Amino acid sequence: MALKGPRPALLLLLLLLVLLPACLALGRRETRHEKFHRQHVDFPKTSAPDARRYCNLLMPRRNLTADTCKPTNTFIHAGPAEVDGVCHSGGTPSTENYYDSNVPFELTTCRLAGGAQRPPCNYRGRTSTQRIRVACVGGLPVHYKTQL
Repeated sequence: MALKGPRPALLLLLLLLVLLPACLALGRRETRHEKFHRQHVDFPKTSAPDARRYCNLLMPRRNLTADTCKPTNTFIHAGPAEVDGVCHSGGTPSTENYYDSNVPFELTTCRLAGGAQRPPCNYRGRTSTQRIRVACVGGLPVHYKTQL
């Protein structure tokens, strides 16, 4: 008597088609631009009761406290395309490959609040609205330099 329904080989093929893209993504290294976005772009802004709790939530979530506590990090609360635009018409060339934004961005700056340099890390946060300076390579931001 023949089996009714999908055959095991067909099921295996379908499973591979579903899992293959995820497996390929795991084996691929993050580009400098992707790392910049992971470390510095949070849009829409993640909800937290205050800047301190925001930083203590986002720093580990963005893998910035895996082995050691990153001393400082700034999150930009604007869409990725708007931030990328600083390397084009949304910014003005500064020095070397640095560009200054033409408009201010909403920012949250997280600073290590002393104590341990290893996790668990404790951060204090400060919000502001300022212009930013980023390093651009190939027309894309790859390094956050400072707020202006």
